[in-house]
Amino acid sequence: MGEHAITYAAATHIGLRQLNEDSLLVPSAHMYDEHCDHRGRLFAVADGMGGHGGGDVASRMACQGLGNYYQQRMATKSSLNAQRLRRHLCETVLRIDRRIRRRGQLDTALADMGTTLSCLVLKHNQTIIAHVGDSRIYRLRRGHFTCLTTDHTLVQEMVFEGLVTPEKAAVHPLHHLLTNSVGTAESLEWVDSRIDRVYAGDRFLLCTDGLHNAVAENDMAKVLGNSWKPRRIAAQLITEALSAGGKDNISVIVICLNGSGSSETIARNEGFG
Repeated sequence: MGEHAITYAAATHIGLRQLNEDSLLVPSAHMYDEHCDHRGRLFAVADGMGGHGGGDVASRMACQGLGNYYQQRMATKSSLNAQRLRRHLCETVLRIDRRIRRRGQLDTALADMGTTLSCLVLKHNQTIIAHVGDSRIYRLRRGHFTCLTTDHTLVQEMVFEGLVTPEKAAVHPLHHLLTNSVGTAESLEWVDSRIDRVYAGDRFLLCTDGLHNAVAENDMAKVLGNSWKPRRIAAQLITEALSAGGKDNISVIVICLNGSGSSETIARNEGFG
């Protein structure tokens, strides 16, 4: 990171489903070399959908496609600022959308597959976010818990129009209907994105709806604010979702910025549960 030392952990659980259709992406050594380390550190969660295992395929293709983005040289040799990274990240999501859709066209069993995709890049003192669907990215800063993404759902549009209150949105019978997703028959035309400043002590949570539909935001904030290591925080968040019923797949990535420093301590638990 250069400016901040970070620790992070990733965890996923099948819940009460027959198949875990969530996928996660966290930094690993093979992602980074002298050509791409300056792009920052990339994290992502994806929640697949589609019968016959298609959701699993779609979410996995999304995360693998993002990982491959770090393997490719960009045309420019100049330093990549946040705006260029933002454009590159959004273009990558659009390429992934086309790739997943082509796969579905070649295999009728996968024709209805698609996925959400929420990505966070940490680069020096900034975050770059690209987002499609209803997985979420939260930030905890000095006690303030903020959702940095907007759900692409029919119910969220109804909230914007004043037809449904935010309090009732989570339990609305149509809350699962997406208005934007990656890889489905309808081409993805736009990707939500934003750039924000990063400060020492910030904590981030990336999660699929198996967490945020089951656990209240106040409760997520309390767990994320604990002085525990990220691995324990991730485990506790999944435990909270399971205690609430655990009807869906549950996946989380917890990232903690630990003040100044240049080192990274990596704590991963991708097979929790």
